[in-house]
Amino acid sequence: MEHRVTSGTAHDANGTRFAVVGISNIPTDWARVFSSLADTDLTIDPAPGGFSALLAAPSPAGAAGGATGSARGGDAPVGHAPVGPRSLSTTPPSVLSLNAYLMYALGKAARRRLTEKLSAHGLRLWHLTVMAMVADLGPQMKTVLASRLDMNASDLVKIVNDLVKTGHLDCARDPADRRRVVVRLTAEGRSFLARLNADIASADDDILAPLSEEERDVLASLLRRVHRHLEPAPAGVVHEHPRYETPARAGSVEDGRIDWTRPAEEIARFVEDRLHLFPTAYTHHDGRRLELLTARVSDGTYSGAPGLVLHGEDEGVVIVTGPTAATGAGPGLVLGRLRAEGGREVSAEEYFPSAGALLADRP
Repeated sequence: MEHRVTSGTAHDANGTRFAVVGISNIPTDWARVFSSLADTDLTIDPAPGGFSALLAAPSPAGAAGGATGSARGGDAPVGHAPVGPRSLSTTPPSVLSLNAYLMYALGKAARRRLTEKLSAHGLRLWHLTVMAMVADLGPQMKTVLASRLDMNASDLVKIVNDLVKTGHLDCARDPADRRRVVVRLTAEGRSFLARLNADIASADDDILAPLSEEERDVLASLLRRVHRHLEPAPAGVVHEHPRYETPARAGSVEDGRIDWTRPAEEIARFVEDRLHLFPTAYTHHDGRRLELLTARVSDGTYSGAPGLVLHGEDEGVVIVTGPTAATGAGPGLVLGRLRAEGGREVSAEEYFPSAGALLADRP
């Protein structure tokens, strides 16, 4: 039978298989062409409905069409390239009962989506991680940053240099010790990180689409608990919502209330001690309860009314504290991570984009 195009597979009487593709600008008797090339008798079996056929070699006994093979040639009209085989990829049902496998597979899919989001901004995962660490814990030396991230120091320098070039980070002398150079998040970097986090959140919506909001909250809590088990001291940025955590000790609501007239050192210890208790250390802003998850004592001194929110040039969001707050004789409290009403966890810079707010121990 003559066609301009044919394709498929064939095998000879000895069982040797090979693929065949024929293209011509005139109708061609491909059986004769391939018979000559293979030095054996080949015939083309016409497919129903006028479609292109596959090649077949007669069996040793001479039976027509002893065996045929296919590269989906019988599925494609003459003159069209054959369609590739459908993917047979599947997950063995037995491994779906292995949590470690499920976390690996889901993590792989999540990383791919996260990488796509970051690539759209010209970034890699390490760029996000470094910016987030500086935003959460404030300015820090490169050696400290590399240690906290368990990252090779030379690799960290490359990432920091990338972010300095884009204006998201800068490196400056530590006001408390001019011998030290610290990495800081710039104002532009802080705004960019907030936009980036909002963009990345859409990847969460994609991955967790089958889950309700309630189920997502429970999943997030369980993942944080497992993360804390595997990494017991991850620089103080993994937190449980008390709704889903069994507190080490449940007490009165008064137990977590912050008194801003106390020294910054005392409040910082109080915040750390209450992190896994209920209630967590908390204060109020505009009548709403605000939980403090991470905080540290400032390097500089600040003055004002106790509870006043300031923006330190090198330290981020700082709260004026202590009995000597009016004179500025003592340090303040640098806020790291906060949890607003409803359970949303944010950085202090995101929650307080400007200075001037006043925190209070009562609504």
